Amino acid sequence: MIINGKEIKINRGNAIVSETDEAYCTLVKKILEEGVRTHNRTGIDTIAIAGWNYKFDLSKGFPIAETKDVKAKNFTSEIQWIHQVQSNEVKWLTDRHNHTWDLWVVDEDGIYRIYEQGENAVNDPERLVPLMRQVNNPITGDIEKVPVLDDSGKQVMVQSKDIMDKKDNPRTLKEAIWFGKQYAGTIGEAYGFINGTYKRPQYVEYKLKTDPSDRRMNISLWQDAHIKNAVLPSCVWSSEYKTTPDGKLHSYVHQRSADVPLGLPFNISQYAVLLSMFAKATGFEVGTMSWSIMDAHIYINQLEGIKKQLKRYEYMQMYSNIIRNSSDEEVEHLYNKNNELFIKLNDRVKALLGDSYDKLTMTKRINLTKLFDSALGKDYEDAFERKVSLEHLLTRETPVLELANHNSIFDYSTEYVKKGDLYLQENPIGNRDIVLKKYHPTPFISMPIAQ
Repeated sequence: MIINGKEIKINRGNAIVSETDEAYCTLVKKILEEGVRTHNRTGIDTIAIAGWNYKFDLSKGFPIAETKDVKAKNFTSEIQWIHQVQSNEVKWLTDRHNHTWDLWVVDEDGIYRIYEQGENAVNDPERLVPLMRQVNNPITGDIEKVPVLDDSGKQVMVQSKDIMDKKDNPRTLKEAIWFGKQYAGTIGEAYGFINGTYKRPQYVEYKLKTDPSDRRMNISLWQDAHIKNAVLPSCVWSSEYKTTPDGKLHSYVHQRSADVPLGLPFNISQYAVLLSMFAKATGFEVGTMSWSIMDAHIYINQLEGIKKQLKRYEYMQMYSNIIRNSSDEEVEHLYNKNNELFIKLNDRVKALLGDSYDKLTMTKRINLTKLFDSALGKDYEDAFERKVSLEHLLTRETPVLELANHNSIFDYSTEYVKKGDLYLQENPIGNRDIVLKKYHPTPFISMPIAQ
């Protein structure tokens, strides 16, 4: 049969929903069904549950979500930044076109600014807020915020960074925290800073080579002495490593807080990369990666996106069952039927949007169509989801991670090809020492970020 101009042969063994998507989407459904609406520091409520555990077997395949596009280049460069480079300087990431941490960087004046978010945010870019600093309460041990005072004892007030340059995108300041100019351009004493201070990745690698039965091979990114100087205390804060007599290396990763729609798929795959690097560099085979979360949550402004992903997952489950139990002719008929419906609706959308059609992403086309014609927009989105879900299963391969031969995780290249390089079409990671093959995800689903 022909899909997007290419002849393909149906491979029923690959036409399955991955174990990673099964586990992930089961968690999503659990949160939506059992979660409790919860207030938090961001000001955007979450739907949350307490406690989730899962064990991934990396020997059976690399764990990465396929119900949306997980940006492999970003999750890999970030795990190198934290555990290999051991840096807290955000410029290292942005130099590699990774903007994951842009919202959490301390500004040039030593102030970390938090901006209003969400539909109810007041648009007041000239707002002044009191400058605060984080201190340890000597009695309770809690981190508290206290005002910063000038030499006359008056509370210092600040406003948005570069306010005159933000006329086209005005930002309303919500909170400002003083860290000091020595932290400018960093996320404070967190993540890579902790590893650079305590050298726990070096310890783990050394023990894997010299005493693999050691039971102290753990990396902790939660250190009380540094919390008050951390912009965002580590969410994935601990990982432990253990070898077994069959020559496999296993890990246990704990996450105190998980942004399930945005962060969790990212985190799972990047710690699978780290486990694989440790194993490759020390002569072990990859084993299992156990994962635990205390607070698993979905922000309320992510509900639309995560429900779209869940619907895609349900379509993939349905189509997987059909493909595995139908003849080639029946599958081809189903695909042609879906494709013809999408083309018909797409032609109507083109006529509706006119010249703007070609300039818009699929998500924007769908949203704009819904504004003009709600029924057409919903039908168009559903036809698109059916099309991409079936196409994914018919062309799916099992993702494989391949690593270069190095004797240390610190020998892996930290150089990445530039955005737009053709190499990214073959290897979405973009690092020639760390290669992800056969990853063909469904389209990216945008999820709002809570600062």
